[in-house]
Amino acid sequence: MEIPAQYRGREQALIKHQLLETYLYKLFMIVGQHHPTITYVDCFAGPWQEASEDMSDTSIGRSLSTMKNCLESLQGMGHNVRFRALFVEKNATAYHRLKEYLDSLDTPVETESFHGEFYNVRHKILDWCGPTGFTFFFVDPLGWKNIVEVSTLEPFLQRPESEFLINFMFEFILRAHDIPLHEKDMAAIFGQIPQTDGMTPDQKESCLVDLYRANLKRVQPSRGGKPRSVTVPIQRPDKDRTLYHLVYLTRHPLGIVKFMEASEHLEFVQKAVRIQAKHDKKIETTGQCELFGAFENIKVDQGTVPICVVKEYLLRQLSFQPQLFGIDKLADMLEETGWFESNFQEAFHELQNEGTVKNYDDAEKSKRRKKFIHFDANRNSGERLAKVTP
Repeated sequence: MEIPAQYRGREQALIKHQLLETYLYKLFMIVGQHHPTITYVDCFAGPWQEASEDMSDTSIGRSLSTMKNCLESLQGMGHNVRFRALFVEKNATAYHRLKEYLDSLDTPVETESFHGEFYNVRHKILDWCGPTGFTFFFVDPLGWKNIVEVSTLEPFLQRPESEFLINFMFEFILRAHDIPLHEKDMAAIFGQIPQTDGMTPDQKESCLVDLYRANLKRVQPSRGGKPRSVTVPIQRPDKDRTLYHLVYLTRHPLGIVKFMEASEHLEFVQKAVRIQAKHDKKIETTGQCELFGAFENIKVDQGTVPICVVKEYLLRQLSFQPQLFGIDKLADMLEETGWFESNFQEAFHELQNEGTVKNYDDAEKSKRRKKFIHFDANRNSGERLAKVTP
């Protein structure tokens, strides 16, 4: 696999678009079996820096292609689902191109576009969505002021049957969060003035992102299920630091599980993209080309968290009395830690081999190779796990 030419110089967009495409397919294929209409809203559509005429390197093209594929797959399963998509853009030049593109399409997806500043057309967007029915909001701005503040997003967050993917522009907010001039802005984003003095860079990042997620969930109404959120950090291609976080917000535990499934593969792609970007920069600077490309020089692993840490965490979740570990519990653990299901599967397998834990519903332990806990067993109630005395 090579990085497509149209994404060179904007490699982080490739990661974002692949995650969006992968997760939307998983999500819409589940939702489409229970909802007659699926609505998708891109609140900052662009197109901005795209290079392709067919918009295949934009969120516009990727989302419409995904919806068309889902519609066809669902029809094959006997589900007649109506797909609607709204694209909002404030820049006149970008909007003109967006409108021309949508008007030229021959697609079964019902499309609409609004020209205007997101803040000013929020209620127009909500009117178009309607008060009920499943809607996915993609909030991917170029900036952050008057956009990611919870007060700006609150009318959307209060809408039932809605999910969100929000680009939290971490790099910009990190620079501004401890500047007195921006205290009012930070209070609007976090619900308080973040206090990060004495923290390491990693601790600051965790603190700011966790505060934002908590503030988003705080304003959601109590009806409709417990608000849940996870996040995927997107790093700068050429530097070892986070550019932004994609913050996912849902009320369904299965949404968290499927989003983290989609995110796990992106760990491999993101590492490869960063290697390739550094490789390209070296060629540009020195004229020297390495023998192998990025995707040949990287290994898929279980992530960066040490397995001993995961094992300790998992043991704290277990008791000596067997308890069901299902999708709800898995979603709780994913949301709390930001790890992947594979981390928990590997840790449980090691603990099982050490004789310190037991799966009481694992009648065919020897045949299991990757899944040592079936969280989705018994209609998502899971399997009975417990600590045992070695």
